Amino acid sequence: MNVPCMAAVTALALASGTLALGGGEAAPYRAEVRPGEVRLLRGGQVVRSYPVPQGQQAYALVADGRLAVTTEPEQRWDEFQLRVYDVATGRLFAGHTQVGRVSRLYSKGNALFVAYSSAVAQIATRTLVQNLRPTQDRTEIDGWRVAENTRSLLFNSPNGAYSPYEPVRLNYFRYDVATRKTYALNFAVPTRPGCGPVEKDGTRDEQDIFTSREVVATRHDECGVFQARFDWTRASSAQPVVTPRH
Repeated sequence: MNVPCMAAVTALALASGTLALGGGEAAPYRAEVRPGEVRLLRGGQVVRSYPVPQGQQAYALVADGRLAVTTEPEQRWDEFQLRVYDVATGRLFAGHTQVGRVSRLYSKGNALFVAYSSAVAQIATRTLVQNLRPTQDRTEIDGWRVAENTRSLLFNSPNGAYSPYEPVRLNYFRYDVATRKTYALNFAVPTRPGCGPVEKDGTRDEQDIFTSREVVATRHDECGVFQARFDWTRASSAQPVVTPRH
């Protein structure tokens, strides 16, 4: 996992507004991270500036009428600060302090997602989910995003799913954008009749591929290479499509 060592990371996003451009369209807000500050811009003009402490690096994102800013030490492992402001008034909307190191910010629906490493070894990636609506609720997902569609996001879970040697267990979380709820998904690659146990060989390019609807697991057994396709938009009990079957 790459951890940024520079404070100047620029994040751009759009939010609703009323300032008209020549073509009649609303001017978008955007966030710009500069040494020592985060700027909220609109129509090329600085609306507000938020200080970044010396020796800290920042990420910033504008989404759903909010400006999200994270700050953390540049050179050492510590905790990060999340601050969410209303772009119209500049008032603090929500704040949170978390041990870990941020890798990226992104948004979906009315939620802000903060991906961060929760251990010094940087192998335990978690995702903080901050609701950008007035309820301000916050939750954690024990994993990192690997796929999404218009209705939901799929997160890989550290509980065995990312292991390069695990042939059968596939553990994920699905986040529903409309309900803001997280559901555990526990899939299992099935054995084929008369073909012995399921095996996984990374040297054969046997891996898991993620699409906006499916997890495609390539494995082999005594009969040869096969694929198991799981529909992650449904419950874990849904049976995979296996090809070839034998």
